[in-house]
Amino acid sequence: MAPALLARTSPPARTGSPVSRRGLFLAGALGLAATAAFGPLAPASAADGDQDWSEEFFTRPETREGFLLDAMDDWQIDNAKFIIAAVKGHDLGETVGVIALSTAIVESWLYNYQPAVDADSGGLFQQRPSMGWGSEDEVRHKKHALDAFLGLGEHSQAPGLLQVAADVESWEPGAAAQAVQASAHPERYAEQVAAARTLWDRYAADLAPYRG
Repeated sequence: MAPALLARTSPPARTGSPVSRRGLFLAGALGLAATAAFGPLAPASAADGDQDWSEEFFTRPETREGFLLDAMDDWQIDNAKFIIAAVKGHDLGETVGVIALSTAIVESWLYNYQPAVDADSGGLFQQRPSMGWGSEDEVRHKKHALDAFLGLGEHSQAPGLLQVAADVESWEPGAAAQAVQASAHPERYAEQVAAARTLWDRYAADLAPYRG
């Protein structure tokens, strides 16, 4: 059973360090003005195998700020690290990691969106409950969403990466992402492959596998 996500009350979109679980709790109890007195609070850091990839630290409202590889905020960095660690936790490697990262960049700019962005879609991969990807909470639960994208989530009926591209190592990453996502803009995944590969190269060696 997925852990409960944060309440639907979320802080305003921002480009700096976002409010953490503690900040969100305080915001609900005292109001955002009172929360500001505590200063910006960053999400949990990803240091080693003891990392707690708790869902509460990765939710924020939708923005349309775009994606800049060298200007990622703490939420984007931690979500990139989460994807890499969880892919490694499935004993999958760089090819799958790059596909997953490039997909999440295109779909959500590496933010785990709380509100629906397009119809009933949500989460890192903008999965739709109405299309068999799981419940509203499950598509916003990062581990369930990634597992569903990979085709390893028992809660999902939609075909994932390892179903549509069983020989994934022979696929061009953008084409593999499109095979899962069936986007109206298939070219966008390939455009982010270089950024995804840079993220893998930047963080993968220092992250322990995460199995959840």
